[in-house]
Amino acid sequence: MPEKSEKVMSENPGRKKGRGGRRAKGRRRTRSSPPLLLIAASVAGALALACGGTALAMDKSVTLDANGERSTVHTFGGTVQDVLDSAGITLDDHDIVAPSPDTPIGGGDHVIVRSPRDLTVELDGRRLEHRVNAATLGEGLRQIGLDPEGVELSQAHDTAIPSDGLTVTAGRAPRMVVVYDTIRSETRTTGETVADVLEAAGVEPGEHDVVTPDLDEPAESDMVVHVLPVIGEPETEEVVIEAEIVERENPDLPEGEREVVTEPEDGLKEVTTATVLREGEEVEHALSEEILTEPVAGLVEIGTKVEEATADLPEVGGEAAGLDWAGLAACESGGDPAAVNSAGGYYGLYQFSPRTWASVGGSGLPSDASPEEQTMRAQLLYDSVGGDWRSQWPHCGIHLFD
Repeated sequence: MPEKSEKVMSENPGRKKGRGGRRAKGRRRTRSSPPLLLIAASVAGALALACGGTALAMDKSVTLDANGERSTVHTFGGTVQDVLDSAGITLDDHDIVAPSPDTPIGGGDHVIVRSPRDLTVELDGRRLEHRVNAATLGEGLRQIGLDPEGVELSQAHDTAIPSDGLTVTAGRAPRMVVVYDTIRSETRTTGETVADVLEAAGVEPGEHDVVTPDLDEPAESDMVVHVLPVIGEPETEEVVIEAEIVERENPDLPEGEREVVTEPEDGLKEVTTATVLREGEEVEHALSEEILTEPVAGLVEIGTKVEEATADLPEVGGEAAGLDWAGLAACESGGDPAAVNSAGGYYGLYQFSPRTWASVGGSGLPSDASPEEQTMRAQLLYDSVGGDWRSQWPHCGIHLFD
């Protein structure tokens, strides 16, 4: 038995013996299930989450504009009427709602409600009374066929129309004309610029269209705005700017002669052109130009000095013609045809007195005559005194023989 017992022990090494060497009888333990309360709680939580998700999915957030007052309305309903009911709004017979009450609604949609209001407009002395479904003055004017931009108002466009009505004074805005190529249209606007005029006329010029006057020019009553449509893409090229040549008179330069003082230098500019429609025809038009290099003007002097005409002078022959008259003139006057003696009374190259000058046929003063005439009359004087040069040029006459 002990051996069996030992054998048994060896086969079951993990067992403990009880008293008297026998195995103790242990309790049978089984894996227990979760308590019923825990299961119930889990199910309840899952149901709560599921129901909550469904509730969130059914809730819709809608923007409601009721006579200009905007609010966010939450509803579980599916139509515009459900939104109105959730907001506590009851429609009267003349109220307008958009979309209509039976229209299906979704989250993020908008609902607009407008109740009738009295709008009185005193326009250019006439009193216009209307019933409008509008929240603001601008809305009301559009409903009665008046463009808010086409009239000058005593109140702003966004002025709310109260439930007891609104009275405003209005005058016709200035009239303008827009000509788009050959299409002419008239508009009225209180806008301040040419861009405002085009917007009022419903004309949106292209990026390169030519607008005259410029878009930022002030708008004026009865002004005409021209728009030339550009066809295709503009082209840019460099163009030479020819330099100007300035002419200036020079009294010291013989008449008719030209003398260049400063050479002209051409400039350069960048010109952008495009094909535009003008009266239905395609024509080339310059859109803009930018000066790259300024031209430098040239300067030319024009001579205005008039040489005195030399009359046909008689030739003086004989001994006088062969003498050194330039030598005599250099001594008498320094070779200056206009020389005047500081003591007075003697003039010109050869220092004639007026009396002697007249005796050989001269007129006026010798210093006013040409050098050729002065020399010719000096030779006549020499011959008239029989070659007695000392009687006429006692100090310088000797130079006639240099």
